[in-house]
Amino acid sequence: MKEEKIPKGAMRFVETNEECFAIAEKLVEDKPPKLKMVGYSGGIIKGHWYWGDLAIDLKGMSFPLSKYPVLEDHDTERKIAFTGKPITSNGKLELDPEKSQFLDTDASLEFQKNSLTGFPYQSSIYARPSIVERLEEGAEAEVNGMKVKGPMSIWRESTFKECSACVFGWDSKTQASAFSKDEMEDVELEYIDKGGEEETNLNDKNKQSQNEEEVIDLKTIEELKEKYPELAKKFTDEVTSELEAKFATDKAALEATISGQVTKLSDQEDRMLKLEKDNAIAKDEKFKAKADGIWDSKLSKSQIDEYLFEKAKNQVTHSKFVANDIFDEVAFSAAVDVEIKDWEDKKPQSSVRGFAVTGKESTNGESNEKQAKEDADVANELLSLAGQKTE
Repeated sequence: MKEEKIPKGAMRFVETNEECFAIAEKLVEDKPPKLKMVGYSGGIIKGHWYWGDLAIDLKGMSFPLSKYPVLEDHDTERKIAFTGKPITSNGKLELDPEKSQFLDTDASLEFQKNSLTGFPYQSSIYARPSIVERLEEGAEAEVNGMKVKGPMSIWRESTFKECSACVFGWDSKTQASAFSKDEMEDVELEYIDKGGEEETNLNDKNKQSQNEEEVIDLKTIEELKEKYPELAKKFTDEVTSELEAKFATDKAALEATISGQVTKLSDQEDRMLKLEKDNAIAKDEKFKAKADGIWDSKLSKSQIDEYLFEKAKNQVTHSKFVANDIFDEVAFSAAVDVEIKDWEDKKPQSSVRGFAVTGKESTNGESNEKQAKEDADVANELLSLAGQKTE
């Protein structure tokens, strides 16, 4: 492998077919649009100005980063979005809409608006090759599940850099920096030249024999690191990248689940507190009703005058006989009996009803004013005995 200068435009591709596109698509109503993008169809890019017919082996493309930029025309000043590792398992290179995020930039907003209106954007990828297989006339090979025949080039190993949405491809923008034929980049590159049918068969047999020996010899990762350090690093980087991406996705899903559960528990707690409050109020109303019933029953049979019932009730309230949500009716009834007896014992031996003293009749034209004064005196005496003040 040696360093070689490659034109910038030779590492950026726009396939001019409807299989490769970039759109902002409304997947769910009332939700922000998602980025849907197919960067490479997996087929042959015909008549490339630098490589001729070209195919990129997706099995040999590496993705060392966890996030990649999405630009417009490969212009770093025109940022549209960023994305996670592209999907290559279906024979194409496409972005995962669930791992892509639009930016709040003028370029992004313009792209979304135009795309949702129906403007047809093409897609383009930027990648750097490290191993290029050159098929001569008549030489055959397999790439991305299809058999191809030379002359053509196959990128057997490459590194993905970024994806872009484009209006036109390199063929009509050769003067632009991103697609320039003149601006060069230094690339570590190795070429594998493959001749006609005879050489192809021989190389395939040699390669098969070599692979069988490697399978037998390479039994541990330590041996792989020792014999093929670059391959071991590539393998480690890919596994690490995939694990980091999976961890980030799992972490985000777990955090969302936990947040949802916390909100749900908080709502349930609020409902429980309201139910407890309503239940406590209902129970207290029930206990008060029972207490009033006990008072009313016993007062109706007592010697206490009716206008003093409410004052007597205030001396023994039900709340003092409630513990652990249980109303002690027996103790309450006993306390009511004691209170009623105390009122009856302290009552003067006179008929309070009508406020007329027994044995004394209001005769001989006694004035109503005198009778009212005597009635008030008796009432005040009773209230004084009961520990009450009249106003």
